[in-house]
Amino acid sequence: MRMPILLPLAAVFLASNVAAQAAGVSSAQSPGARELPPTIVASGEGRRDVAPDKATIVLGVETRARTPGAAGSANAERMTAIRNALTRAGVGERDISTARYSLHLQMGRTEADTQYVASNLITIQTRRLNEVGRLIDLGLGAGANTIASLQYDLTDRTDSYNAALAEAVTNARRQADVMARAAGGRLGDLVELTTQPGSYQPFFAAEASMRMAASAAPTPVSPGAVSVSASVTGRWQFIPGR
Repeated sequence: MRMPILLPLAAVFLASNVAAQAAGVSSAQSPGARELPPTIVASGEGRRDVAPDKATIVLGVETRARTPGAAGSANAERMTAIRNALTRAGVGERDISTARYSLHLQMGRTEADTQYVASNLITIQTRRLNEVGRLIDLGLGAGANTIASLQYDLTDRTDSYNAALAEAVTNARRQADVMARAAGGRLGDLVELTTQPGSYQPFFAAEASMRMAASAAPTPVSPGAVSVSASVTGRWQFIPGR
């Protein structure tokens, strides 16, 4: 009489697991469990390039003197002249604000070269885009010697973003439909649709244009398009062909 062979418990579990896999059943899923329906996931982007309706000019004054009081006094005098010239041109007081003010000692090679430097930058906002060049010229003529930036922007980007978002959804569905037909089926109902934070890109005048603005009169400036974009990711049911 042959004695039965006793296998370790781990060996018995391994053998049963291999047998289950050979039968097409995952060890993590019991036989008869309902499988999830197939889906198709696609992403889409939308973009709108629109004309700006607002301009922001940052210009200023830099003055130098042997004492801090002299540097600050000269700066204040010229900045007051700049503000007065802008308000006389129709720019409201609330549309002119201080962007940065600094006063520091700049050491030179000798004591005679050492001086105090006062710098004052102001921000000017206007919706009269056709007068941007004239406002820059007024500032330069009144004593400004620094043009830090010129930016074209949108007062409200809601409509442009909504249009870009709708285009992103259309593009995502178009891609999903192409994938479904290429896979031999068709696209079913929408299961999930999410969006990521969109991007926004105002138009900045190039550095070369800023240098031209500081040396030419009248200043030739023209606004570029403002870019608004959106992106989405959608998941649809996939209905296999029959």
